[in-house]
Amino acid sequence: MTTESHALIPLEDVPVFPLPGVVLLPEQRLPLHIFEPRYRALVRDALQSHAHLVVANVDGDPTRDAPGLARVATIGKIVAHQKLPDGRFNILVEGVARVSLEELAVTTAYRRARATLLGDPSSEFAEVRPALRAALLSVGSQVIRAARAKQSRFDFDAPTELPSGRLALRLVDRFVTDPARRQRVLEADAPAQRVSEATQALADVLAAGEMHVSGTA
Repeated sequence: MTTESHALIPLEDVPVFPLPGVVLLPEQRLPLHIFEPRYRALVRDALQSHAHLVVANVDGDPTRDAPGLARVATIGKIVAHQKLPDGRFNILVEGVARVSLEELAVTTAYRRARATLLGDPSSEFAEVRPALRAALLSVGSQVIRAARAKQSRFDFDAPTELPSGRLALRLVDRFVTDPARRQRVLEADAPAQRVSEATQALADVLAAGEMHVSGTA
């Protein structure tokens, strides 16, 4: 998985792809099939410039023409794409950073926003208290064992070399499908809060026996 300097991210004017029930997390990858004309235009424009876009969960009624956007989203980069003969796209978006959004008045068919980076990038490498990390590792290991028990071919090992905040994102992306839970993890302002939110989300998945594996990392 690639990393990118936050200084290279275009923030003043970035296209927004609202997706009900979808929460992209930093450093995680999301495959998307693009078929609506306005989002085909978004992808074409992005690929001709910086290849960045914001994937934002919808806040409120998704059937509205311009539904509300979650206050915190992830700016991502298109790291692979396939243009189909009829103009549709298959793309792979990699989450880069957490942002807050200020929507812009635009003339394009798709929505755009000014994005503000959230958090200090260096904090992503900071470590949390040992007890918090131990709790995350414990419940993560239990979830992985439960997934293997349900799916004999399931192949995933927790990347324990990662700092705890980033490990939490990887585990949540892999095992937590509930968008509200994922959104809370995304909105966590510090690694310790993110680890706590992730640990609780994974514990709830384990208690419910909901071993629906997601993510691509």
